[in-house]
Amino acid sequence: MYQSHNGLSTQYKVSCDELDFLVEQAQKNKHVLGARMMGGGFGGCTINLVAKSEAKAFAETASKAYKNKFDKACSVYFIQLSDGTHLVRQTY
Repeated sequence: MYQSHNGLSTQYKVSCDELDFLVEQAQKNKHVLGARMMGGGFGGCTINLVAKSEAKAFAETASKAYKNKFDKACSVYFIQLSDGTHLVRQTY
C-alpha cells in the first residue's frame, strides 16, 4: 500500500501534502500494515490497515499531528471488513 501511494504521489502527482503527511504518520506506526490515498485524490482521504487493538490510538495520534501541522481537524471513520463482493440471492 505504501508503494502504491508513493506512485500516486510522485509518478502520477494526484496526491497532496495533507495525504502524504497522513501516510507518513502511518509509516511511523508499527501497528499499521499499510496506508495510501483513496478516492478522487487532490484532497480525498487515506485508508489505513491498522491492528484492531491499536486503531483508536493511531487515529488520535495521527489526528493530533494533522491538526498541529495544518491547523485543520482530521475526520476519522472506523470501518470493519465484511465478506467482500459476492452474489446475493433474494428469496421471495
